[in-house]
Amino acid sequence: MEYFQRRGRTCLTFSFPPFGNSDMPPADWNLSDYSALTLSLLDKSVSDRVILVGHSFGGRVAIDIASGAAPERVEKLVLVDSAGIKPRRGLAYRFKRLRFRMAVKRGRPTEKYYSPDYLALSKEMRGIFGRIVAYDQTKDISKIKCPSLVFWGRHDRETPMYMCRMLIRRLGGKAIILDGGHFAYAEDHARFVAALGRFV
Repeated sequence: MEYFQRRGRTCLTFSFPPFGNSDMPPADWNLSDYSALTLSLLDKSVSDRVILVGHSFGGRVAIDIASGAAPERVEKLVLVDSAGIKPRRGLAYRFKRLRFRMAVKRGRPTEKYYSPDYLALSKEMRGIFGRIVAYDQTKDISKIKCPSLVFWGRHDRETPMYMCRMLIRRLGGKAIILDGGHFAYAEDHARFVAALGRFV
């Protein structure tokens, strides 16, 4: 943000509910509600079209806006280790699901079967998280028409590299691969900002 503000760009960032100082969202919230909130904040702050930069869950919201919720508001799109692609489910996953069902049936603890992200959430947020994570945006990506740029961490485990390849096949173009994991934009920061600056 400092880089772009020094070059005369208006930058806006915020915390999605319930993160930062945001309130807890209603229990029935879904991806569309996060997109509507984002668009509401944009409407109050910026009249022009915007360049959306979304990392991880922010990428999921950016895809939703650029592909259908309000594509006319998006001048360019930048996705950074974005969520939205349905994960591959191999034999190990199916075996884990079977063990989970057996544990539930027998009344045994099930915490070890959930992801750290899920366990870190409050009970109120777990339903929202489950609904959003289950939504596959692969087909939506093909509807995006604005110029787009993708960054990905070479060692990302949360959104693995195969998701990047699937996203690029739908979106077109190619990805800039950064050194680092899910937060490669911070780990390979100078390269990220330089490439983002050229695109902007």
